[in-house]
Amino acid sequence: MKSVSKAALAAAFMLGAPALLAASPALAQKKKEEAGQQIKLSEPFRKAAAEVETLVKAKDWAGAQPKLAGLDSLAQSDGEKYYAAVFRLQVTSGLNDMPGTMSAIDALLVNPNTPPADIGRYSYFRGNYAYQQKKYAEAITHLTKARQLGYAPADSNLNLRIAQAQLDGGQIPAGVASIDAAIKAEEAAGRKAPESWYKVVVSKLYTSGDKAGAATWLNRQLAVYPTADAWRSSLLIYLGQLEDKGVTLDADQRLDVLRLMRASKAMGGESDYLSYADVAQRRGLPGEVKAVIDEGRASGKVTKTNAAINQLYTTASAQEKAEVPLANEEKRAAGAAKGDVAMQTGDAYLGTRNYAKAVELYRLALQKGGVDTNVVNTRLGIALALSGQKAEAKTAFGAVTGTPRGEIAKFWTTWLDLPLA
Repeated sequence: MKSVSKAALAAAFMLGAPALLAASPALAQKKKEEAGQQIKLSEPFRKAAAEVETLVKAKDWAGAQPKLAGLDSLAQSDGEKYYAAVFRLQVTSGLNDMPGTMSAIDALLVNPNTPPADIGRYSYFRGNYAYQQKKYAEAITHLTKARQLGYAPADSNLNLRIAQAQLDGGQIPAGVASIDAAIKAEEAAGRKAPESWYKVVVSKLYTSGDKAGAATWLNRQLAVYPTADAWRSSLLIYLGQLEDKGVTLDADQRLDVLRLMRASKAMGGESDYLSYADVAQRRGLPGEVKAVIDEGRASGKVTKTNAAINQLYTTASAQEKAEVPLANEEKRAAGAAKGDVAMQTGDAYLGTRNYAKAVELYRLALQKGGVDTNVVNTRLGIALALSGQKAEAKTAFGAVTGTPRGEIAKFWTTWLDLPLA
């Protein structure tokens, strides 16, 4: 949460200062009519306060500070205590004495003479200071009071400040609800909430163990900010959720998740590229192994000194040279009784980014049958999506059912619907 600078705090409290204590009868009568009441002051207090006020007007904070204790001792009524607290507020703000400023605010918050309009402002600053001191419960109390009184700080979103205090104080559901309210308020005003608001919710939910909640908020974040980082986080959290449920992805399923990570530009460091290349190698797709490693090297994310990746690349290069030409495999697929050869050939074409041929072979595989239609429709959707055939891709993905295949297809469909795609 953004803190309020001492300079800003001092400036805020220089505004709305009390009227001159030694006011003329006419001015006093005017203020009485405006306020509906007039604060009565004893002569000893009035005299001492007038001296402090003169120093405050001159911004002689060092000169005024020693006189505050005497003013406090003379203050007997609530009205006198109100003026004493206001002067203390101004002087301590001028001296950048934050503890002293907050002490004055505490006195003003309980004084019946404090104007209602000021209570919200004081509550806000008091809550902000409590948050900086990591006194989250106290911060929530004061900030919520400020919101109830309709105070709207010019430099921040009050709902977000409350949410941050709730989240950092361990009140996760309440904090999430407050950020949700802050986001909706921004949307109602025709603005887009900052991506950081979504990120803080995702982080808090994930670290608290609520991965399902984190995934839900990541989907919201993706809908507004379809960034590579958001995609990476979303897919990693999804994989973590599966592990928590005891679900282990097979090589084909993991490969299709990694393909989406690659398509959404969400590949991270060498570990991602190593994982991708390894699973593609195990699925017998040397062309895809080489392509993803080349891409990682070109981006600078994969170094040429990584022994494990270099070994995969060398092996894939040798396998690629030894492979039967795909044109021959196409003929074999066309003459086969079932669609398994067509599916395998489609996989090879997909790995080398020949999407038109991949689509053709996957459709042949579905026509001949004898294959896992969920796998083939996923791959058909991927080939169509990567070739820019959005409507056809969504139809293919829509035919995929079951867990986790259906979930993987939905992730791809989401990617198609977002601007980054």
